[in-house]
Amino acid sequence: MKGKANALAFSLVLVLVLAASGGAAEYHEAPMLAEQVEAGILPPVEERLPVEPFVVGPGVLVAEEDVDFQVGRYGGTLITANSVPDWNPDLFLGIREPILRAPGITSEDLVGNVVQDFSVSEDNTEFSFTLREGLKWSDGEPVTIEDVRFVFEDMYLNEEITPVYPHKFRSPSGEPAEFEVVDDMTFRLTFDEPYGAFLTAITIQGWAGYQELMVPSHYMKQFHIDYTTLDELRPYLDEEELEDEWYELFGVKLIMHWDLTNADAVGFPTLEPWMAVDAPSGVLAFERNPYYFKVDTEGNQLPYIDRLETHEVTDTEMVTMRVITGDVDLLREDTALTSMPLYRENEERGGYVTVPLEMHVDPTMLVINYTFADDGEIWQEITQDIRFRQAVNLAIDRDELIDSLYFGMASKPSWIPVDYDLDEANRLLDEMGLDERDSDGFRLRPDGEVFELFLEVGDYAPDFIPAAELAVEYLQDIGIYAHFRQVSTELVGQKDEANQLMGTIAWAHSPAWPWLWEDYLPGNWGWGADWQLWYNTDGESGSTPPDWILEVYDIHEEIIRTVPGTSERVAAEEALHSWYYDNIPIFMFVEEATYPYIVSADLRNVPHSGMATAANLALEQYFFVE
Repeated sequence: MKGKANALAFSLVLVLVLAASGGAAEYHEAPMLAEQVEAGILPPVEERLPVEPFVVGPGVLVAEEDVDFQVGRYGGTLITANSVPDWNPDLFLGIREPILRAPGITSEDLVGNVVQDFSVSEDNTEFSFTLREGLKWSDGEPVTIEDVRFVFEDMYLNEEITPVYPHKFRSPSGEPAEFEVVDDMTFRLTFDEPYGAFLTAITIQGWAGYQELMVPSHYMKQFHIDYTTLDELRPYLDEEELEDEWYELFGVKLIMHWDLTNADAVGFPTLEPWMAVDAPSGVLAFERNPYYFKVDTEGNQLPYIDRLETHEVTDTEMVTMRVITGDVDLLREDTALTSMPLYRENEERGGYVTVPLEMHVDPTMLVINYTFADDGEIWQEITQDIRFRQAVNLAIDRDELIDSLYFGMASKPSWIPVDYDLDEANRLLDEMGLDERDSDGFRLRPDGEVFELFLEVGDYAPDFIPAAELAVEYLQDIGIYAHFRQVSTELVGQKDEANQLMGTIAWAHSPAWPWLWEDYLPGNWGWGADWQLWYNTDGESGSTPPDWILEVYDIHEEIIRTVPGTSERVAAEEALHSWYYDNIPIFMFVEEATYPYIVSADLRNVPHSGMATAANLALEQYFFVE
C-alpha cells in the first residue's frame, strides 16, 4: 500500500464530502478576519486558501472513535501555563505542522498535510512530494519550490550553517539524500538504499515539523551571505553582538519547529494555525494565521479559536494551582496521575473537566545495563544470562504496581511476560550458580563478592522514585542486593551516554512505539550502550554484541527499510514484539497508564479516549461553546 494511493483516496473522499455540504463553492472565516477583509487589510478568504485546502472532519486529526466531532464556532482565547521560560509543550504540539500526517501519533495511513500529495517508489528509495497549490505563508507570500530548494542546497549543503548533514536525511548506509527539483510543484529525495522509515522520520520522529523540508526563503535570504552582503547584515550582527559570524545570525533568525513557543518566533512567516505575536512579559501569545490551509467540512477556515496564551509561573505546583482556580483551559504536560483526586474534587470550582487519556509513553520500567564495565566481566556474564532476566522479571509484582502507583488505571505489559513467581525466580538464580548467600541473605557471585545492583534514578515524573523503591524491594525479595540513589536528570543522561549506569528507572515507550526511530535498541536508557556504540561505529568502537542482540539489529534494519503500514513493516514489528517477549531486555512495569488531560468545560471536539499527545495535536479543531 503506497503513500500516493492512500493520499489520493483520502483527498477524494474529503473533496466529495465538502462538495456535498455545499462548502466547496463558498468558504467562511472568523469574524476578526472578516473585519480585516472589509477594512482592506486582508484579501478575501477564497484568495488566502490554497486551491485544495486540507479538510478536517471526523477521523481526520484524531481516530473517529476517540472524539465526538462537530463543526465548531469561532472565537475565544485558550489560556494555559508554563513553568519553563519560552516553552510550552502543549501549545508546541498544538501549533506544530508536519509535512505529512496521520490520525493520532502514528505514521500509518499517511496523507499529505503541508504538501498536497506524495509517492514512494516500489523499492522504497525515492520519495516524491507535490506542493499544495496556492498555499501561502502567514505574511501572504506564496509557498514555492524555492522554499524547499533553499533548505537542501543553501542550508544543508552549507557547512557553516549545517556542519553535519541531518541524520534523518541520510540513508541507512549514512549517505545523504539526493535532492531534485522535478518541476515547479514537485521535488524528490532519492536514497541509495531502501528507507521506508523516512516517512516516519518526517512525520512523527522528534515531533517533526515541515521546517525540516521547507522554510520561508523570501524571509531567510536576507540573513544568508549568498543573497545579502556583510555590510547589509551589519546592523543585525551588531544587535546580536556577532561580529562577522553571519551563519550564527542565520541560526538566530531561523525559527524551526522546536522554537514555535519561543518569543523570537514573533514576525517569522509560518504555515501553522496560530502565529506568535507580541505579548507582555511572562506571556507567550499566538493569534490565528489568516492564511492557514485547513477548513472543516462546511468550508469554515480553521482554527476555530482566535488566540492562545501561556502564562509563565515559577514551578509545576503553581501550574496546578492555576488549574484548580480556573485559570487554565488546557493542560497535559504538567499533570500527574497522583494528583487525579485533587483535579476531580475541584472541577466545578475551576470550570474544567479531567479527561483520563493514555500516556504516549508507558510510565516506568527497570533498566539494567548489560554492558556495564566498571565491575568486570562477571557482572556482564550474570546479567546477560537469560535466566537472570527471567528471574528479575518474575520478581516484579505488577498487580501491586498498578494498584499502588497507578490507582488501578493501567494494565500489564504485553511486550514481555508478566507472571509473578518468586519461587521460580529463586530457582533460576540458584540454577545459574548464584545459590550462595551472605549473612544478610544476599546472593554471592562466583568470585565470592556480593552481587550488587545500584540504581541511579532521576525525578523525571512523580512515579519514578516510588517505582524505584518498589523495584529495590522486589529485587531484594530474590536475594539481590539492590539499592538506589536519586540523582539529577542531567547526571542520569551523562552516565547513560558514558556507559556508567548500572541500572535506572526509565520511561518505557522503547518497544511499544517502534515509529520512534531507534528507541527500542540497546543504548536507550542505558541497557546496552557499548553494544549500540559498536553498531553506530560499524564495529570500530564499543563491544561486539552477543547473538541475541544481533537479532534485534537485523529486525531494526528491516523496519528502517519498510514503509509504515505495509505487510513487510507489520511483519518486522511483529518480529520485534516476539524478540522482546523472548529476551526480556527491559522490565516494563505497566502499560496503557492513564494521563489526566485538563480542559475547560466549555471546550468541544476534545478527544474522550486515545492518547493525550494525540489530543494536543488536534488543537485546530477545538472550539468554545460560549
